[in-house]
Amino acid sequence: MTLAQIGLIRPRRGVGLRLAAMLVSAAVALPLAADPRSDIFQPDAFGTGAALRQRTPGLTDPLGRECPLPPSALSLAAAVDIALCRNPATRSAWASAHLEAAALGTAESAWLPSIGLTDEETRAYGPHVDDTGDTVNKPQNTNDAALNLSWTLYDFGARTGRIRSARYLLDSAASTANSTVQQTVFNTVQNYYSVVAGDAQLAAAKITEDTAARSFEISRALHEGGAATLGDVLQAETAFDQAVLARVQAGQSAASARGALAIQIGVSADQPLKLDAEPVPAQVPALTARMTDLMTEAMRQRPDLAAARAQRDSAVEDITVARAAGRPSIAITGGHDRVYTSSVPLPGVPSIPLQNYSQIGVTVTVPIFTGFSVGYGVRQAQATLEIRDANAEQVRLQVSLDVWNGYYALDSGNQQLAATTTLTKTAETNQEVAEGRYKAGVGTIIDLLTAQTAAALARQARISAELNWEVARAQLALALGRLSGIEPLNTSAALP
Repeated sequence: MTLAQIGLIRPRRGVGLRLAAMLVSAAVALPLAADPRSDIFQPDAFGTGAALRQRTPGLTDPLGRECPLPPSALSLAAAVDIALCRNPATRSAWASAHLEAAALGTAESAWLPSIGLTDEETRAYGPHVDDTGDTVNKPQNTNDAALNLSWTLYDFGARTGRIRSARYLLDSAASTANSTVQQTVFNTVQNYYSVVAGDAQLAAAKITEDTAARSFEISRALHEGGAATLGDVLQAETAFDQAVLARVQAGQSAASARGALAIQIGVSADQPLKLDAEPVPAQVPALTARMTDLMTEAMRQRPDLAAARAQRDSAVEDITVARAAGRPSIAITGGHDRVYTSSVPLPGVPSIPLQNYSQIGVTVTVPIFTGFSVGYGVRQAQATLEIRDANAEQVRLQVSLDVWNGYYALDSGNQQLAATTTLTKTAETNQEVAEGRYKAGVGTIIDLLTAQTAAALARQARISAELNWEVARAQLALALGRLSGIEPLNTSAALP
């Protein structure tokens, strides 16, 4: 069956030009009419999307998701979910994973043959030599259509090496996406509780300001009654002014923390956010796991370490590809050509016969001399392997340090909570006693101001202890590679 018989080529004047115009029009119109993110014209024949999903179990791809802010107060779980959907760093990491998935499909497409169709329409004027070798002086139309096939059979591992390298790079991209997700969760937790702490610091600063204002009024009343000196009044007024300044600074810090949280979850800094945070439990779980077990767990499931190792394995395959560049390759080629020439018949001039033929062959390509580029390509690939191997070792060491620091940060956080519980109660009681003694005329203004300062510092220490504990829990979960969501931060069970 010829191309003309199946409808691809018709022996009519201008058919090639019309076909070319149709193809160009379609190529121009489709990108304009279709969604640039649509896969209608790009089928995933090799299932690379499924391969990416298999490498990211338990994670949600933000591609195509819409994540509006909830109408009610923002819980930590909601903040994390929105951040994983809208945070630019997370979206970029997932896009990079899709990029590597597509690169794997491109590499695997080398297993299949490439087929191309060409159709050329020409018209000759004036004296010229036709296909029969005669010189003629008449217009001549020529239509040359060809269907070509090329299929690589063997290339000494270059194709297989590229595919394996692409698979490792997809492994690395998927692990990097996982690592970015966990880092996003940690940053969201940190920013969320920074807002909670900022609001608490502002509230504590207002309490301190009100207490200082009350002491100022007491000192003035005692001074008017002759029971206190002007120095007492001035010292109380100074403490009040300092409390006002501290309250203003606390307000600015709270506003900054809110802006940072808004940016972290992917909304504008001026987006109003109301939080619904759970209080720190009265009893926190103790750390019972052994450091050795935590180190082993982290080495097994830290995604950034898995990404670094996959990058190293990809470099190993790239060496195979670089070496294969200097070796022969074997490909099978085939094609079908149809050449139709039409012209005005002249007496005594034979007509040009129709050419309609097929061909098949085997192509062997043997690089003989490439200017030493193959050798240097191998050296380059080997150096890349050394770099990635060193990077994997550096990440491994950093994982051990992260676990070490995370463990003792949480241990310190537990102890800070216990210590500040007692400290806050003692400082507040001391403040009440000092104020009562000063009112009764048996205490000094110095005793009162000292007690008020100690109470204010105790409240700040408690707020910092709660923030440190919340962040330390997330830090240890991140160090262990568990922080793909807020489940590891549930206070109902010990983190390790």
